[in-house]
Amino acid sequence: MKKFFIQTTGLVALMSLIVACGDNNKDPEVPVVVEVVVPDTPEVEAPEAAKIMNGGFEDDAAGETTATGNWVFRPDQEPTAFSTINIIESEEGVNTYKGTKAVEVNVNTLGDNPWGIEIAYEDLPITGGKNYEFSVWAKGEEGTSADFWIQTPAPDYGQLSLVKETLTGEWQKITLIAATAEADSLVRLAIHFSKEENINKSIYLDEFSGFILDDVPAEEIPDVQYSEVTAQSLKALAPNFNIGVAVPAGGFSNSIIDRAEIRTIVEQHFNQLSAENIMKPTYLQPTQGEFFYDDSDELVNYAKDNSLTIHGHVFVWHSQIAPWMQSFQGDKAAWITMMENHITQVATHFEEEGDNDTVVSWDVVNEAFMENGKYRGEKTTNDSADESVWFENIGAEFLPLSYKAARAADPDADLYYNDYNLIWNADKLDAVINMVNDFQTNGVPIDGIGFQSHISLNSPDISTIQAHLQKVVDIRPKIKVKITELDVRMNNEGGIPLTYLTSERADEQKQYYYDIVKTYLETVPEDQRGGITIWGVIDEDSWLQNWPEPTTEWPLLFFNDYTPKPALQGVADALQELIEVAEPEPSAELLTNGDFEAGLDSWQSRGSATISLEITQAHSGNNSALVQGRTETWNGLQKDVKGLFTAGKTYNVSAWVKLSDDSTAVSPGVKLTLQIEHASTEYLELTTVTNVVAGDWVQLSGTYTHSITTEESAALLYVESNELTADFYVDDVSVTLVEQ
Repeated sequence: MKKFFIQTTGLVALMSLIVACGDNNKDPEVPVVVEVVVPDTPEVEAPEAAKIMNGGFEDDAAGETTATGNWVFRPDQEPTAFSTINIIESEEGVNTYKGTKAVEVNVNTLGDNPWGIEIAYEDLPITGGKNYEFSVWAKGEEGTSADFWIQTPAPDYGQLSLVKETLTGEWQKITLIAATAEADSLVRLAIHFSKEENINKSIYLDEFSGFILDDVPAEEIPDVQYSEVTAQSLKALAPNFNIGVAVPAGGFSNSIIDRAEIRTIVEQHFNQLSAENIMKPTYLQPTQGEFFYDDSDELVNYAKDNSLTIHGHVFVWHSQIAPWMQSFQGDKAAWITMMENHITQVATHFEEEGDNDTVVSWDVVNEAFMENGKYRGEKTTNDSADESVWFENIGAEFLPLSYKAARAADPDADLYYNDYNLIWNADKLDAVINMVNDFQTNGVPIDGIGFQSHISLNSPDISTIQAHLQKVVDIRPKIKVKITELDVRMNNEGGIPLTYLTSERADEQKQYYYDIVKTYLETVPEDQRGGITIWGVIDEDSWLQNWPEPTTEWPLLFFNDYTPKPALQGVADALQELIEVAEPEPSAELLTNGDFEAGLDSWQSRGSATISLEITQAHSGNNSALVQGRTETWNGLQKDVKGLFTAGKTYNVSAWVKLSDDSTAVSPGVKLTLQIEHASTEYLELTTVTNVVAGDWVQLSGTYTHSITTEESAALLYVESNELTADFYVDDVSVTLVEQ
């Protein structure tokens, strides 16, 4: 509180006059000082500013192409983009908002990448868990535009805020609100200009600033109850049908090799893999003549170890080719030789002897046609995407030459042409079909067409999908039809974007996935089915989270916590309804659930051992039993088989065992034993002791003649090992009668 002291001189004089009139014997009052207390005026504290160095570019000189501070100017992040970005000097209010300096962006040529032309302030320190307001002043000719981003730093570029602004010809303030996570410590301010309306026009930027806002309560996301998912295994519902998924290996953040949760899902539900990126030209031949197979070999070996096949992606594409290919110098013959050599080297590397190939099919050429049905590279549009070094240097001949080279290098693989929008664009699909007809007329090998199928919920409609699949089914001679890259975008249909997946929206996605798979199976005859591949495992790994801009999407079959979405059930329901699974021939097998496909039903732990159902390892089928925690050699896995054996009869007895540690040097002896309780207790060795080495399933087998004639009170069949430290999987335990 503030205190003021006021001397009341006038008041004293008045009082003195009154006193004099009434009683002049009294002395006048001494002046009174009155203390008046005035409430404080609260001082307004300025919000804490974000520490943007050189936000107004006043520290720079005109003509500079690199600004002081954390600024980065990127006029051409790819070869097909070209622009100029530099500091300019101008009178305040003309081409600078404040002061005499600003940034000028002049766009000349767009690239394929919508982020190809960019300015960015990298690694701005912030306080996590706070809300920020950032702003910049922009000016551009009326109708120009830019995208203003607040992102997490590279390499994630997670979206915190986005404003797409159309400029008016006057200076205007662009404001973005961003909520940072507790773990955030840096953000990135970025502006992108790769837009048709900006070509040959200038945009000016000035006065970047930011500050912390008062706390704003975060949106509360409800606990959504999604419809039940009961599907246990997609591949079990369609044992002779390719159910694929795209995954990377190597050093990628979502590498299947480094993520046990992803491996569990893949091994439970899928029987085919597509290499997401690591088999594209830029990865396999980054330098001319030097091939890099480490990552793709890792994926192939993983597939082989888990009885999966691989669809190779891709030999020839206009995109994701190494810079040396993009700038290759030579005449048409040299270009043909270079292209054919790449195909031959790669296909030969993955070709295996005999008919047990892991890489069973290839996208030979990817995306060679524009939306108007013309070859990419003919330059029939003004779209900068209408470029292809293959067409421009070889001509349309590059297509048949690619397929001939692929067939020569790998005679057994199915060879596909792969493209996007074929599932709804009739002009493009008709052009591809005409190419296939021409191939077949001229003896060029091709086995199928791949429909990428990156689509949105209920778009295209099912009748369009059916009609386009039917067009390929009707090609003669017959070729295969494969849905190669299926995902269903959920959050891009206008209106207010969803911040979480509602149960209603999830059920719509379930129905659409069901309809797509059902339509495929009803339209494509069994001998023309190449299969269906989902382009990713969990939602957060989908490329759609960042294409064409960072967003929140739920396009795949599994949530980010690896739990199944209702969409998985939609796929499973269609497979179960439309795929006919042949009933197995009557078996001489006497033992029930020896393959653990019914879980651990009727199996128990023996001694101190613990047993659990394992869905990531199986000798056949989908399941096995894992035995752990043994403290005695007789500890293990057992099953009650009382009454199974008959005196005088002979049986073939078998079990498959695999060590749980593929790197162990221990090679324990393992055997199958029968414990019989009758007049006494007997332990009968049904198989000889067999050494099991790491990394392989090993069979225990033997022939057993049952000679006990007295009535048994108990009978237990069990697997035991002489090595107490050994944990192992057991599968396909079998007892069959030998006919005599």
